[in-house]
Amino acid sequence: MARTVNEEGYAAKRNKILDVVQQLVVTKGYEQMSVQDILDVLQISRGAFFHYYSSKHELLEALIDRMLEEMEQVLIPIVHDPTLSALNKLQRFFGMIVQRKTEQKTLLLSLLDTWYADSNAIVRQKVRMAKVQRFTPLLTKIIRQGVGESVLTTSCPDQIGEVIFFLVLDFSEIFSRLLSLHFKNIIEPIG
Repeated sequence: MARTVNEEGYAAKRNKILDVVQQLVVTKGYEQMSVQDILDVLQISRGAFFHYYSSKHELLEALIDRMLEEMEQVLIPIVHDPTLSALNKLQRFFGMIVQRKTEQKTLLLSLLDTWYADSNAIVRQKVRMAKVQRFTPLLTKIIRQGVGESVLTTSCPDQIGEVIFFLVLDFSEIFSRLLSLHFKNIIEPIG
């Protein structure tokens, strides 16, 4: 069924709001950004804003979901490229993740404190599981290909795909926490 103009306009407006939120997060920080800041930039009413998003917290979730969707769209062609071996796909898969995070480093660094705040524990867990649901099947497909090419050996490619992805997630989380702590110590020296 084709989308109607109203649905496309609704999605376009939500994305426009997210574009503004992303810019404000980078320039002001998530905690310092207010809904009023968003209203001022977009020149819309509070009621119009709440038609698209019910809270600042929902904005953060939507922004992260959009980032995951964008990542998924660059990983899918790698996974489905018939000219690449499984090992080349693995290298490109993880290389692309690093590249995308590097491209978004200003946004990601500005979100670190907010992201690791206790109040975001549930959001972090939801995002973690959303990443697993989106990206583990892609990784598993590569692992299955590697088994077929006899360059990987496992009798449980689905479970191995999930284990590898969780290891990558855990490494990324530890690195992000250390990075956050490092920047906090630079800005607010201890002692």
